[in-house]
Amino acid sequence: MPFIKVATNLPRASFVANNVLKAFSTSLTSVLATHEKAVMVQLEFDQDLILSGSTEPCAFINVRTIGKIDPEHNPKTYEALSATVLEQLNIPANRIFFNLDDIQANNWGYDAKPVGA
Repeated sequence: MPFIKVATNLPRASFVANNVLKAFSTSLTSVLATHEKAVMVQLEFDQDLILSGSTEPCAFINVRTIGKIDPEHNPKTYEALSATVLEQLNIPANRIFFNLDDIQANNWGYDAKPVGA
């Protein structure tokens, strides 16, 4: 049940949100080797963000998932999502912060029940 939240200081009017949402859904599905029906994406434009003292375009990405958050998978996740950010939002990797959270299955719910049930 992967979830990705992408926050950026870019203006929403510059993008077709559904296209960007789909791109992140596809990217996360691929890198985590999961089914897209289990992926949720949240996209937040127009955020007040500053990185390295600059308000140039930047992004913060939070990924929450059950498993595949570890030293083996994390570099692949950073690389794939950075490529998606560059392709979709034109933000380079040095302007992206990440947070990856490994969630216990019993703490993740879907369809009115815990995923781990």
